Amino acid sequence: MDYIALGCMTGTSLDGIDCSLVKTDGATYLNDIANEFTPYSKNLRDRLSNVLVHNYLTDPSLLKSLSDEYKVAINNLINKHDEKIDVIGIHGQTVLHDPSLKLSLQLYDKSSLYNTHAPIICNFRKNDILNGGSGAPILPVYHQIISQQNNMSQSIFVNIGGVSNITLIDEGDLMAGDTSFGNAIIDDYMLKNCKLDFDLNGDMSRNGKKIDSLYNHIKNDLFFNEKLPKSLDRNYFHHYLNNLSKTFEARDIIFTLLSIIPETIKKIIPSHKNYHIVLSGGGRKNQTLVSLFKNTFSNVSLIDDFQLDGDFIESQGMGLLATRYLKKIPSTYANTTGLKKSIYLGEKC
Repeated sequence: MDYIALGCMTGTSLDGIDCSLVKTDGATYLNDIANEFTPYSKNLRDRLSNVLVHNYLTDPSLLKSLSDEYKVAINNLINKHDEKIDVIGIHGQTVLHDPSLKLSLQLYDKSSLYNTHAPIICNFRKNDILNGGSGAPILPVYHQIISQQNNMSQSIFVNIGGVSNITLIDEGDLMAGDTSFGNAIIDDYMLKNCKLDFDLNGDMSRNGKKIDSLYNHIKNDLFFNEKLPKSLDRNYFHHYLNNLSKTFEARDIIFTLLSIIPETIKKIIPSHKNYHIVLSGGGRKNQTLVSLFKNTFSNVSLIDDFQLDGDFIESQGMGLLATRYLKKIPSTYANTTGLKKSIYLGEKC
């Protein structure tokens, strides 16, 4: 049976709300119908950023403000398309993810109503954590469907969002986990020190050079010795940028951070295998990072090369997870998050 699902995702980069309409059977294919991005207002972004930086939530009106912007984004997409929606999957805004505490918190108002009677599925990380998993990553099953649709038997999907995570697919076997920081640490550094939101196209880092002392210091973090599956909070590595030498240039700091992302993935991959590396997430737009991947691996593509819109993979994935919830099909596994048994994700709001 085919379903029309609306998926909604907001990442830790705090740029805004991604919404996607998709058609899927929940198991073998997913085709997108429409995708739309709605940026956060500056006021909301600043307030959410304050929560992430200080690790506490004291603003009682924040949830309402967030819900109001969700309503605009979701209803706009619904109103533009004459589709009978079967289910809505909403991830919510992550403000805390700490696998050591078995805690992952996404802000979302369960009482919100939209211009449809479709059931709403949310809280996608809770069941994973309650069953012994780390709560991330939760979209390897979508990457697997993409690989099947494109006849890729050995592939690694690299999602570079606030955190970098991979889905390793080898002849049907699936393994996943977070591998390093992603955009969050770079964006936060640039905002604080360069008054820029991010390294647009890799322009800042393009002529950067690796700072060996910083590179080696970060690479010695014990997280990199852990085996998959594993997961990270967006702020886990931020302390490495405290008290840096004033002689370090911003472009060199950013280049050093970017250099670590592909190297940590290379460390995980069996040396005798030639996987097709597929880059997704906002990080794929950083040309410096793409060049670093191509210098590290022999077979690298952008997810956009497969006629997919790389900006909406996660929101499409939320539609898939919501559909699998309705069909009670497992979406998370021992080799993707470390949980004790395969289960479907989400709960009805």
